[in-house]
Amino acid sequence: METSVTIKYGKSYDDTWAVFKGTSAEIRANILEFFGMDPATQQGLSLSSVVINATNIAHGKGLIATALGATVVEETATNAEPTKPTSDPWAAASASRESASVATAKADPNAYILGEIEKKTTVQELKKLWAENQSFFSDATVMAAWKAKGKSLQGA
Repeated sequence: METSVTIKYGKSYDDTWAVFKGTSAEIRANILEFFGMDPATQQGLSLSSVVINATNIAHGKGLIATALGATVVEETATNAEPTKPTSDPWAAASASRESASVATAKADPNAYILGEIEKKTTVQELKKLWAENQSFFSDATVMAAWKAKGKSLQGA
């Protein structure tokens, strides 16, 4: 059974349209390719859900183009990270520091919040940190560090 799907980049009749015709499988593959969508992120979704995701992409691009006057530049898909200059000692030092902090974060999932607790200089800042980061405070180590910092700030 042949189906037709039209995706518009905006609400106006004059806005760009993309029309896809064929079987559901053909339309799905064509939409994913046309909009540069990663098939893995759309796996398990119905065709109507894929159409909604593609429509959101189209509307976003259309809005950026009309509201901001933007134009599309070359689209390249690469998973490679940009290389950091090795001849620059400042860049090399920065890269090694970044690697160390990533390794620390992987070794201790609470490293970030424990560091933030240590940085606070007032009880009010400490309370705000707690209010904005509730998910971290279910860990006993984090809660103990938070309480200890609060006591030390109250005594200061």
